[in-house]
Amino acid sequence: MNTKTPLMRAMRVLAAVGLALHMGSCASGPETPLNLPPRDTMWTLHSGNPILKAGDLMDKALWNDPSVLKEGNGYVMFMTSSTKEPFKPPVLPFRAVSGNGIDWRLDPPRPLMDPSGTPFVSLETPSVVFFKDRYHMYYSGIHKSGNVPMMEIGHASSPDGITWTKDPKPVIASSGKPVEWTGFLVGEPGAIVFNDRIYVYFTAMGARPSGDGTNFDKPRVALTQSKLYPPEQGYPGYSTPSAMVDGQTVHLFYDVVHFDNKANPQWRQVALQHAVSTDGGLTFREVGGPMLRRDDGDWSAKGEVHSPAAIIDGNRVMLWFAGHTGYDTLGDMIRRGFKGREFGIGFMTTDLASLRESAK
Repeated sequence: MNTKTPLMRAMRVLAAVGLALHMGSCASGPETPLNLPPRDTMWTLHSGNPILKAGDLMDKALWNDPSVLKEGNGYVMFMTSSTKEPFKPPVLPFRAVSGNGIDWRLDPPRPLMDPSGTPFVSLETPSVVFFKDRYHMYYSGIHKSGNVPMMEIGHASSPDGITWTKDPKPVIASSGKPVEWTGFLVGEPGAIVFNDRIYVYFTAMGARPSGDGTNFDKPRVALTQSKLYPPEQGYPGYSTPSAMVDGQTVHLFYDVVHFDNKANPQWRQVALQHAVSTDGGLTFREVGGPMLRRDDGDWSAKGEVHSPAAIIDGNRVMLWFAGHTGYDTLGDMIRRGFKGREFGIGFMTTDLASLRESAK
């Protein structure tokens, strides 16, 4: 299980790169060669990735954690960025709109909420669904550094997706007992509406069906690590799950974590993977190989890919994801004033028929 959200770790890495710039070096440590399975080529990467770059839409923005809804003839994306200084809390959610899923503008041009009234210092990895006439946002509530649990899942609701009311306490809480599977943290929620209930999948790979969006039953394991990514080859688990419903089938998208104690940083999110459930979203099986590996294309080469968010639009599947280039090249972005394509949100597509065929 990955113990930090993507932006938390990316901010730590960028801070290290910034320090290295002052010291005249920003080389990363040696890497163990990855033994990733072949990529599932039914997915097509957008040629202009990333579609949202560092510094787009807002000065020094580090866009991350996409969650997308189809609304009318366009799309709404909820995403995050640090807001005061790069590398530092608070990380907060924003809302952007688009007519084509590629070109975006902020609406409103400010964060949707701040941590006031909650026990958190940052509100990361938003996952938004529309349920019973309201928008529901689940997010990783980040506690102050050094706390256990590190994070818990918070909730906010809204009539319009712009004005939000936060719950004062976590809706999916950690037990606070590190020996238990939810004891160190719960975070990185991925919510769907399915059979008139809300399901939330999270980093510990548990699922909690809910009746009203705020009261959840006991977590259960929905997906365990498969032979596709064996621990003995340095794969400790998965993170950033996101779900999509196609009829009575639930598709789960997530990233694969690799650990190398000789590398800097040691944790890297190196691939995006797909799993499918036909039993009401309670248990999943992996299908095919990775949809995207970090070395597929120049943008993500030797960097990270994570936080997939997919929707069905007609007869195609649209998927947004976050990522960045190798750590040695992030110094170029810093020198430009946190602007450039080294960090941002990417886009890929496939046709719905191919996705359904792969899930059989």
